[in-house]
Amino acid sequence: MEFDHIGVIVEDLAGGRVLLREAFRIRQWTIEFRDWQIGVAVQFGRDNSGICYEIVAPLSDSSPVSRALRDRVHTLNHVAYRVSDLSGAARRLIDSGFIPLGAPISAIAFDNAPIQFFLSENRLLFELIEAPAHRHAYTQHL
Repeated sequence: MEFDHIGVIVEDLAGGRVLLREAFRIRQWTIEFRDWQIGVAVQFGRDNSGICYEIVAPLSDSSPVSRALRDRVHTLNHVAYRVSDLSGAARRLIDSGFIPLGAPISAIAFDNAPIQFFLSENRLLFELIEAPAHRHAYTQHL
């Protein structure tokens, strides 16, 4: 597994960019992705040390992240890793006590590669992305 990003839930992408720009001096951003299948808009930003953050905003009230915003919990949402074999990595997490939060689903931000979320016993959320060679294209300096 290779680290990809830390997911942060925000009300909207523009506000999320301002928050991370002010707090962590993030100036490099990818394009925005609107993934209607998942129900979220996302954008990736990289800080000066190379850490990648994903800001995640709901596209509707039925988005899977809307509840976290409404309840103001779990907004520092998940840690994501790229893997070469999603089913093998998933099996390893399940064998370690993680619970899958649904079946794999394709994600526009990763060229439709499958992703899957897992919850640990102590309520930590992890995302696996079957896109080992994927690299975010930082094109915007905001």
